[in-house]
Amino acid sequence: MNILLTNDDGIHAIGLHELANALRKAGYRLFIAAPSVNRSCVSHGLTIGKPLYADKVVLEGLEDVPSYAISGTPADCVRLAAGNLFSDIDLVISGINQASNLGSDSVYSGTVAAAIEGYMIDYPSVAVSKDVFSTDFMTDAAEYTATLIPNIMKFFKDGAGVLNINFPCMKRSEYRGVRVGDIALQKYTLRYDEETEEDGRIAYRIRLGKITEVAEDEGSDERFIRDGYVTVTPLTYSFADKSRMSRARMIFERDE
Repeated sequence: MNILLTNDDGIHAIGLHELANALRKAGYRLFIAAPSVNRSCVSHGLTIGKPLYADKVVLEGLEDVPSYAISGTPADCVRLAAGNLFSDIDLVISGINQASNLGSDSVYSGTVAAAIEGYMIDYPSVAVSKDVFSTDFMTDAAEYTATLIPNIMKFFKDGAGVLNINFPCMKRSEYRGVRVGDIALQKYTLRYDEETEEDGRIAYRIRLGKITEVAEDEGSDERFIRDGYVTVTPLTYSFADKSRMSRARMIFERDE
């Protein structure tokens, strides 16, 4: 089985290397195409109007894995890998991200965008992230991901799709299990911090403090992560609000 690995933290990120090591030990054949630099929070951007570059690299400890550092975004990496660099890809995995991609944060995530791009070009795809901005317990998450591959492929037996998997920041022995959760709506402080620079311009810096709380009775990915579970959420690229489609037709549709 052939797995394409990518991420948004960059080709030298620990999460990518840990995941590659775990999957290779499990017997999977790997290809790597990842951004040459950190491209976190670029969402689903594609490079247009300028060329992409793919530099072949040799990664320490992964010398036998064909690897390319791509000048573009995570979505660029998947498209270029599938279209030009590699063939016979069975599964796309993006990660492991050095922070969670839970709930509505997945809209901003380059990690998730790479997986969605894989799905859009007809590959089963998975985004993998670990809670808390750190590299702690990355090996645990990587090794557990490798054990999930049979179930992942079982899930995709009826066709390509996207799974978003998040790990709690703890030892594998402390995981309470696996839960499938909906995505939580996360809200952050809207106001930016202001700084006056030497030239007199005002610089605005984003505040990262989350202001939403997890309800005890909600079945969201964020709640399950908080409670020590590995979370799995099926995603899709569609932004259509199907619950309001009939209302939109009633208000807007007409023949000229």
